[in-house]
Amino acid sequence: MKKLFILSSKAGSRDFLAFEKSILRIYKRHKREDELTIKITENKDSAKNYTRDFIKDDPANKVVIVCGGDGTLGEVANILAGTKAALGLIPMGTANDFSKNFDYKNFKIEDTFDPIIKPIDLMQVNNDYCINVMSLGFDTYVLEKTYELLKKNPKLKERAFIRAAIKSLLNLVYEDFTLKMTLEDGSEKTVSDSFLITALCNGGYYGSGFNPAPDARLNDGLLNLVLAKAMSLYEVLPLLRKYKKGSHLNHPLISEDKVKNLNISSNKLLTYNIDGEIYKANEIDVKIIENGINWAFFEKA
Repeated sequence: MKKLFILSSKAGSRDFLAFEKSILRIYKRHKREDELTIKITENKDSAKNYTRDFIKDDPANKVVIVCGGDGTLGEVANILAGTKAALGLIPMGTANDFSKNFDYKNFKIEDTFDPIIKPIDLMQVNNDYCINVMSLGFDTYVLEKTYELLKKNPKLKERAFIRAAIKSLLNLVYEDFTLKMTLEDGSEKTVSDSFLITALCNGGYYGSGFNPAPDARLNDGLLNLVLAKAMSLYEVLPLLRKYKKGSHLNHPLISEDKVKNLNISSNKLLTYNIDGEIYKANEIDVKIIENGINWAFFEKA
């Protein structure tokens, strides 16, 4: 089984040269270096280009292992979706939200030698694939403001998120739109309202550890739609801790549905994010892609 390790230089503050040497040393020690290719990203397109090159001849029996964060993972997932190649993750980003769906407690490089390959679901959002969470509303505005602050002053790092969150809390924005969805039992449901947060979840975590969908599963053929209706700042503040812990679903202004597909339409441009990348559209079509990508599991049975 051939492996491509992609070391994302934009993730966290790791010493990737030292990590590269560690991977090489361990694979050589076990006489498996012929299985190994390592690339360190140089720009925003590097991960996608390395992945395309790696699988272009024959994607079977190949694994792309992202050593980085959720952003790079989402980029690579978009290339591997629907192919015979598999995707794996060594969490080395800042938040590492998607990794919380797995057990990395005793992870070591040797666990990548012979991973268990099983398919997991994806969602298709308009023309893009999403492996973890698509959302719009308050959380996306915080993310957008964070990126704006970091672009102006990269030295802010984690403080950019805190500043963006405070600004967004002091100026809460609600989105008015209509959702048309197909539920788990095949029935149709339509909702029109003002929403603070809309999160469509394949995985259970996003936004630096928030847990909008505690019972989300990556292989159940369903997406967990979490809706938070418009509420005041005084209602939002005590709810944030519950949203972080995943204990918010009994709140009267929050609902959860399990859906197979969803259409969101508005008379104005909507700002949303797919695995942390910002997009804009007047209409958003989402559908579940069951077994849409092969996943490399490193946990021991």
